[in-house]
Order: sequence, then C-alpha cells, then structure tokens
Amino acid sequence: MIVNMNQLRSFYTAAKLNSITKAAQVLMVTPPAITMHIKSLEKTVGIRLLVRDGNSIRLTGTGEDVLRRAERIFEEIHEMEGFLEDISTSRSGELRVGCPETPLRNLMPLIQTFKQAYPGVHVTLDQGSNAEMVRSIGEHRNELAVIRHGPNNNRLKTRVMWREEVVLIASPRSVHWPNSAISLMQVSQIPLVLRREGSAVREVILEYLRKFKVTPLVVMEAASTAVLKQFVQQDGGIGFVELDAVEHELNDGSLRSIRIVEGSPIIEFGIAYASRRELSPAAWAFLRLLDKSGRLTH
Repeated sequence: MIVNMNQLRSFYTAAKLNSITKAAQVLMVTPPAITMHIKSLEKTVGIRLLVRDGNSIRLTGTGEDVLRRAERIFEEIHEMEGFLEDISTSRSGELRVGCPETPLRNLMPLIQTFKQAYPGVHVTLDQGSNAEMVRSIGEHRNELAVIRHGPNNNRLKTRVMWREEVVLIASPRSVHWPNSAISLMQVSQIPLVLRREGSAVREVILEYLRKFKVTPLVVMEAASTAVLKQFVQQDGGIGFVELDAVEHELNDGSLRSIRIVEGSPIIEFGIAYASRRELSPAAWAFLRLLDKSGRLTH
C-alpha cells in the first residue's frame, strides 16, 4: 500500500488542531478538500479514523495510532527540510528583521543564538513603532518583524512569541495618585502619558479603556518608552508601559506601579511575515530556530 502524503498531512493537521477548518487554514486549502483527503485515506485503509463531534472532531482508536505514527513522520520531514535547506544555502544569506523598542530586549538573545548557529548569515536589524514594522513587511524592507499580535494584522501571518503584562506607573510621591490601587473609572480623572500613535502598547491601552467606556485625559504623547518613564518620574502624569520595560525602575524605587482593580491588560507579541512563499532560506532558518526553542506558540 502506497500512502498519499497529502492525505496523511490533512489527517495529521486536522487531528492535531482538532478542527477541519483550522487545518484548512494552516494548509491553505478549503475545508472540503481536507475532508476529501481524510475520507480518501480512510477508504484506502478501510478503517474509520475520525468522526465529527459537533464543531470538533474525535479520533477513533485506530486514528490515535495513526496520529502517533504520523507525528513521527512529519517531525522527521521537518528536520530533513531544515537539513537540506542548510546544505543548499551553505548557512549563508541575509536576514532582515524589524522590532519595536521594548520587545527588542526579548529578541536580542534569539538573534545572538541564531548568529551562533548561522555565522555566515548577515543580520540587518530594523527598529520603529509597531505600525512602522507592519508597514516594513508590506514594503519589503523586512522579511520578519516582531509586532503586536492583534486583530488589525490579518493580512500578515503571525505566530505568538510571548505575552506581557502592561502596568500603570507613577512617581513614588505622585500628587496625581498617591494610592497603591486604582479603578479604571478613575483613570479618566488623572493626566495620562501615552506612547505616540503607532505604538503597540498604546493600541492595547486604548482598546482596554474603551472596553470599560473610559475616556483618558491624555496630556502627553511620548516618542519612546524612555521619554515616557522620565516624564512620569517627574510627576507629569501616570503612564502605561510593558512590565519588562520598567522592572529596573520598579526595583530601584524610582517608579512605582499602581494596581488596576479590574486587572492589567495583556499585550501579545509575535513574529510576522507576509507569505511563506516569499521567505528567504535565512528567514526560514530563523523561524525553525524559534520553533525548536519553544518560543513560538502553536
């Protein structure tokens, strides 16, 4: 019996994602095509492999066995693809990647690891706001970019890399809000410092405040996180910033965090690209490295 790899891949992807629709999105085909592949595979082996259960699917006992073997097969194929790609490119080429200011702290160790594995690849690192990094992919300045994973980036393929808490910060002896906690309803009464338009954290904060029907009193827009922190330290207002970007100041007491009663917003950062077909071997190698390191959320 000769196994049709397209049929097996459709079954494997649907079983892993527990969804025909999600498998179709990943494999860039239609849901009926996935269903047809799975039925053809079942007809070939003469055994039912999965059954529909509402909006999800359920594997039969035989389906579970086939999934385990298929998983080993596609892991080997994935490794072979990487091996052949390394040979064909001789570990050379160029990687053009963009990243906003704050996420760069998390990206740099990954870049260093990549350079150790692929010393012949020239890395060009671009910086700018979240909106600028999104545009940089469309304009072909960068192949990959770290951006906010959100609803406004549907044109790009984005894989989540990490999630981070956004905290509200104030001067240690702020006259605007001396308390340790605050309700979002009270934020509208206090001068607020925001990052400039195009910033990912700005988008997250404004979306979060709109959710609670809060209109902020914005007194300043900062071009960088460093400027925002400095203005808040001088008690020009309170501000929202990613926790990772302010941990040093919170530890040394030059800034303090104010607990939000309703809970802090969360920002998701992901690695984005326009199309799998347009990625260079170096960009694919970087994505494989992230995948192996466990930094990508599936």
